[in-house]
Amino acid sequence: MEKSEILQQWIEGAIPDPFLFQQRRAVYTHLLGTAHFAAMLAMKRGADSEAAELAGLLHDISTYLTGSGEDHARKGAALALRILGDLQLGTPQQQEQIALAVQRHSDKEHIQTPLDEVLKDADVLDHVFNYKMLIRREIPRLHALEQELGLTFPFWDQLQEKYENA
Repeated sequence: MEKSEILQQWIEGAIPDPFLFQQRRAVYTHLLGTAHFAAMLAMKRGADSEAAELAGLLHDISTYLTGSGEDHARKGAALALRILGDLQLGTPQQQEQIALAVQRHSDKEHIQTPLDEVLKDADVLDHVFNYKMLIRREIPRLHALEQELGLTFPFWDQLQEKYENA
């Protein structure tokens, strides 16, 4: 079984209460979407796609487990390190890199390691594709992704208008 499958099974089992899982389903869906975008971007950029996928699955793990987004990146990094260690997924160095990417994923304004950048960009892509929303600080990243991927997002103009008029 692949590491990402092992981790996904753990995440699915982490909230056994069906009612609570339904309340957090959007976060779960976001974890999966971000993981898929992260793997794809890592392949395109020549980065470690397995580590990127694991980071995507874990980037909002604190929000998923607690229901709170408060300080989720820092809290998520500690959780990611513990979960990866408990499941013995990756080397200690890989686990540290993934946890660091989780910690930094909300810092969209700064450029950091290739894994960090893949995760940040995957997070933005999932926000746009699955939720048709952006946080203002994500707009420059979306524009850069549009150029990098040769895409024109059909709702880009609407997003720009929304933020320019806000």
